[in-house]
Amino acid sequence: MLTRQRSAGRVAALDGVAPLPGSPGPGSSRLYLRQFDLFRVIAFVGVIAQHSVLWPVPGGSKVGWSLVMVLHATRNVFFFLAAFVAVYSQLSRPRPVGALWVRRLGTVLVPYLAWTFIYFGYTMVTTSTAPAGPTLWHDLYFGYYQLYFLVVLFQVYVLLPGIVWVVQRTRGYHGWVFAVSLALQLSMMTLSHYFAFSHGAWHTIRALDLTLLTSRLIFGYQLFVVAGALAADHVGEIQRVMERHSARIIGAMAAMFVVTEGYYAAGLVMGNTPGHASDLYQPVAALWFLSACYGLWAVGWRWARRAATRRPTRFDRLVTWGSDASAGYYLSHVLVLQLIFLGLAHAGLTGPSTWGAASIVLFVGTLAGAGILVTFLMRTPLRGVLTGPNRDAQRAAYPSHPPAGDGEPSHGGPTCRAVNQAGASRLPSAAG
Repeated sequence: MLTRQRSAGRVAALDGVAPLPGSPGPGSSRLYLRQFDLFRVIAFVGVIAQHSVLWPVPGGSKVGWSLVMVLHATRNVFFFLAAFVAVYSQLSRPRPVGALWVRRLGTVLVPYLAWTFIYFGYTMVTTSTAPAGPTLWHDLYFGYYQLYFLVVLFQVYVLLPGIVWVVQRTRGYHGWVFAVSLALQLSMMTLSHYFAFSHGAWHTIRALDLTLLTSRLIFGYQLFVVAGALAADHVGEIQRVMERHSARIIGAMAAMFVVTEGYYAAGLVMGNTPGHASDLYQPVAALWFLSACYGLWAVGWRWARRAATRRPTRFDRLVTWGSDASAGYYLSHVLVLQLIFLGLAHAGLTGPSTWGAASIVLFVGTLAGAGILVTFLMRTPLRGVLTGPNRDAQRAAYPSHPPAGDGEPSHGGPTCRAVNQAGASRLPSAAG
């Protein structure tokens, strides 16, 4: 009875929380948006799941490639959130272009270089035939396997002043901006997936299209960067929609999941290979990825809302820890994945008949192994270098929205006040 009364009291208190402003601007309250903690956790767990399936899956596995198709959404939801965070921060606290570039590019460059050299050392130890100079240059220029996400993030941050300028100058027309971006993304994916011109002008156009859709260029992700940037400027409006219709948004994401898998199955019936039918650069995939961006936001909000009405549960603490560790997982998990995969390969467990079991071992082992590694790194002086942003400091510096549950301060306290006084000016926006 007391628990029920306390929960009801917390809900009533939440109802009195000031809503997010429709558009963040200079002087507006800077908040830590807790709904994106669970968003981050689901995203990096999905990345590990995708790689765990992708590495051992045989080319002819219909089930395996159906999983790869839907799990590809993880890269796009990452860029959606990255653009959202960067634009939200710049709108809330504008920085001059030079200071903005130093701040943002610095947070990417340091871990990128550190992990590039770590993976380079791994390659030199495990691959005796790899030439050192060309290998290192390739890794620095293109990004080692999953580190391409930082290469794209570099591009997002370089273009960030222009992105923010466009967002501000097109207010009142953001629906058109989004529509043009969506049409461009669907057109690019339609051309690359369905057509194969052998000569002439259309051959040249398609060749350019395929180049722009390269995974290490921002152009292939422009829809999700635009969607994230516009969402940052309308965060209050979108949040109010999430509060009223989160169940419907999650349902729409689930429906789009079914449509996507159905489209994949139809492609197989028409004679496409599983690899081609699961192509992430096809129109249906873009729609699935976009629905996942908003669907995960809704899932995160429903968790954050419930977490704000109770004392922190084990799951709540796990989500908070996972959000803190998310960047470290992105950076380190391939190192753990490769070590486990090598062991499975030596044991003869990566063949076509055992790929399913191998995927499960890879997923569980990488999730646990990388978690242990990241936990250790987060307790060392190299935390900022090897595991990305310090979200503990961010939560300490800014009030949470919605407020944290009983027993978990949303901000303040002696340590938090010290962070506010000494380090808040160096921290990104509360959503970061």
